[in-house]
Amino acid sequence: MNEKFALITGGAKRIGETTSRYLHEKGFNIILHYNNSEAEAENIGEELNRIRKNSCSTVKANFNSEASINKVVAKLNQITKSLDVLVNNASSFYSTPIDKASLKEWKDLTDTNVTTPLFLIQALAPHLKEAKGCVVNISDTLVKNGIKEYSLYSGAKSALESITKSLAKELAPEVRINGIAPGAILWQDDKDLSDEEKSSVLNKVALGRIGRPEDVASTIFFLTQSKYITGQIINVDGGRFSF
Repeated sequence: MNEKFALITGGAKRIGETTSRYLHEKGFNIILHYNNSEAEAENIGEELNRIRKNSCSTVKANFNSEASINKVVAKLNQITKSLDVLVNNASSFYSTPIDKASLKEWKDLTDTNVTTPLFLIQALAPHLKEAKGCVVNISDTLVKNGIKEYSLYSGAKSALESITKSLAKELAPEVRINGIAPGAILWQDDKDLSDEEKSSVLNKVALGRIGRPEDVASTIFFLTQSKYITGQIINVDGGRFSF
């Protein structure tokens, strides 16, 4: 039986962790990238390898340079020459009011949210073509209308969506490239939201609940199996902009 390989960036926490586990359950061997979450990544790797021997490898990279991208590619080359799925999930997200925004913040947000996904796809295109694989880029449903005080982040994610559509045309028919734009998936770890603030968010969601990481992971898997879908950005937001 041919082995299937999936590389998930930012694969140790939240949506990334759930996606790593979900795709592993579906039979993929996982290459799990992390930056700061070493303990979480190693624990996931050990757990998945107990379930299926040699089915998960981890790689640390901070994605602030070409060398960090090359490190991930070198790790993949030690394991396989073909790649079925690349999930560009790693992301930086923080407020940048325009009167205080800096070039350093712009570089940080673009490095993680758009530059790294772009050049990972470039570097891994031969591996993806070998497997006739697919890429799923993780965006954000809110960037379509802009986010107050998050203009740098919004610009980076908007660029990622444009690149998704452009590369889908350029790398077809060998490689399919799509994006997912999650809505409110879990509550932010760094914000202690009141019940009133949470209700304000949920009142805008047609399905009336906060999203779960599984909602995104299952859509990623759907895209891995959907051989006639490319160049699309799929909202996974509970119908947040449907009314």
